[in-house]
Amino acid sequence: MRIKQPRGNNPFLPIIFGVMLGIGISQTFYAIKGLAKLGTSPKRIPGEAWALVVTIIFQSNQDLEAITKDWTQVAKYCAENEPFLYHYEVGRSDSDPLKVHILERYESKEKYLNVHKNGDEFLKFRPKLKALQDEGKVTIEGFSYQELGHGFVSG
Repeated sequence: MRIKQPRGNNPFLPIIFGVMLGIGISQTFYAIKGLAKLGTSPKRIPGEAWALVVTIIFQSNQDLEAITKDWTQVAKYCAENEPFLYHYEVGRSDSDPLKVHILERYESKEKYLNVHKNGDEFLKFRPKLKALQDEGKVTIEGFSYQELGHGFVSG
């Protein structure tokens, strides 16, 4: 004897509903926490970004702390006003505590030269670093490159 299920009662419906609800809740959590944005992908067009890597070697920890504190204001300004700036991060070397590296990724070299370098906070910050450089308290090195588009950037 075969028992008929009533029409419209799908035994998998609660499972499907639960999975969809879980996905929705997790995506909402990530969006609220800023860990991911719904429906967006990284701002990256392979081969289009221009990158600058700057290394600054300080003579004293006091100058390093002062400059990185000031640089934080530049980074905040850039995050709010420079959508063409994809990545702007400072990090301390793991082999020399008085050395920092700054990684900058821009939509183009032209945006860096003509817009970023003329930003209000950059124009306040750069003379402070230049003064330390002129006094021999910091050494600045760097290089730039055009990405080839054979990698990835996750968002």
